[in-house]
Amino acid sequence: MTSRGRQHSQAGFTLVEVVLAVAVLALAMVTLGQTLGASAVAYRNIDDTRQAYLVAADKLVEMQVYQQWPNTGTNDDQVTRGDREWWVRTTISAGPYPDTRRVDIEVGEMRDDDEGDLVYELASLIGKPAQEGQSLTGGEQGGGGQQGGGGQDMTGG
Repeated sequence: MTSRGRQHSQAGFTLVEVVLAVAVLALAMVTLGQTLGASAVAYRNIDDTRQAYLVAADKLVEMQVYQQWPNTGTNDDQVTRGDREWWVRTTISAGPYPDTRRVDIEVGEMRDDDEGDLVYELASLIGKPAQEGQSLTGGEQGGGGQQGGGGQDMTGG
């Protein structure tokens, strides 16, 4: 028998097939790595925004709870929340309605004792707190047997 008459059965992959498979696998791994990196950055940004929102919301609630009529102007503070330091800029201006104030709160993370980039901004209106003995409807407190429902005390007093 000559060598022509013999058939060799080959098993396995050729070198070209192996190189092509490795190239496709490498491309898939690079793409996956970039996607995971972008996801980590997005998660960090979402967490920064959430934390900054909580700082701003706390500042607004503080203003509402103490019921002090704020003067117009800008106030800068630093707040520690968890293990992070935040800068808070509160700007108070006249509101669009009588006896209201517009409150703008900007929050950013402190970076090396300097103000970092703005992370969150909150805007709200607050009303002038009722004076002692004043009802929400402007009538006298207590009602004292009035008829007709006018001047009814809505504050529970």
